Amino acid sequence: MRACSILVAALVALPGVAHAQTMALPDGSRFASPADYYPGTWKWERPQPRQTAVTRFGRDGSFFFHNLTNGLQHFGRYVPGARSFTVTFERSCADHGARCQSVEPPRVRDYPFEPVGADLFKAGDERWERQKSNQRPSS
Repeated sequence: MRACSILVAALVALPGVAHAQTMALPDGSRFASPADYYPGTWKWERPQPRQTAVTRFGRDGSFFFHNLTNGLQHFGRYVPGARSFTVTFERSCADHGARCQSVEPPRVRDYPFEPVGADLFKAGDERWERQKSNQRPSS
């Protein structure tokens, strides 16, 4: 129980850290912080075997993942970071939302993160492209 409390306290504290780091990207764009970079809808595609997924990061820390190919969905929270982001999966669904269940206890996973440009980041070997780019770099 104490370890869970420490983990929750650490996750709550991290967004404040992410807000303080200015991001200068290889394409010349700049963001005031990782928390300003992530929000929006991102798309990933793999040609073989064919697969498409979208992820939505909310400004409020909400997270949604949908594999459009196999119908898997995840809902939860995320913590933005400059070199990784942490996702807490709280609910998972199959068949494009037809069968859902809570993830108890919530599953926490860290993903590598490499911002390449205002509308592109890499997470390991995956390349995620921002959709409907309404997020513009800071001046």
